[in-house]
Amino acid sequence: MNDVLKATREQSGKTQAQVAREAGVAERVYQSYEYNKIRPRVDVAIRIADALGTTVEALFREEG
Repeated sequence: MNDVLKATREQSGKTQAQVAREAGVAERVYQSYEYNKIRPRVDVAIRIADALGTTVEALFREEG
């Protein structure tokens, strides 16, 4: 699971559906990002970061 993405979304007070809508993707697709099933394309990652008021780097950095 992408805990950073999920935590950032929850801190923003937005639902998965809201972020998905703002990013221009289906809610199921957005859920796949939170569950680390797939990674978003760069343009989608930018829209997600914008919707959450943060950066792509902060949301999708590699955990190590």
